[in-house]
Amino acid sequence: MCESEQPAAAANSLTVLPFSAAQRSIGCESDMGESISPGNDSSQAAIFLRETSAPVPSILKWLMGKHDDEDLPQMFLGQWLDFFELDVTEAAKIAGCSQGYVSNIIANRKPNVNVLYLLRISEHLKVTINDFYRPLPRKAELDALKKLSPKAQEAILQKQRLRA
Repeated sequence: MCESEQPAAAANSLTVLPFSAAQRSIGCESDMGESISPGNDSSQAAIFLRETSAPVPSILKWLMGKHDDEDLPQMFLGQWLDFFELDVTEAAKIAGCSQGYVSNIIANRKPNVNVLYLLRISEHLKVTINDFYRPLPRKAELDALKKLSPKAQEAILQKQRLRA
């Protein structure tokens, strides 16, 4: 309690002692001045650093990571599901989500896709999540690759991996 709020009996008590620092910390007006003393104006520059203006990165100017749905990379999950002959219902069961959620991913209407769902589907198909963001090779390209020997197929695929 502030001194002015203490009863007269408490002021004379040996257990209740006025402690001005504690009273200042709780905001007693009797011990607080109206303004801060300007007595150390000359040394304030050494004590308190001046404000420095730093260039604001463009990402901060443009509301951090906010972006339009048009900026999102296209996902080719539908092509992958078609290739592995998996329909939306089966994909939803594998992912552990609804059919509508998978349909929205396929139609690229889902801006923030839950990666856990993609991970479950990719593990089932034995591909990576990054593969869903790349279109499948066309059937003609696959047929041409299948006609080559296993050594040639591996050599071509290895060369493609090195380029990427």
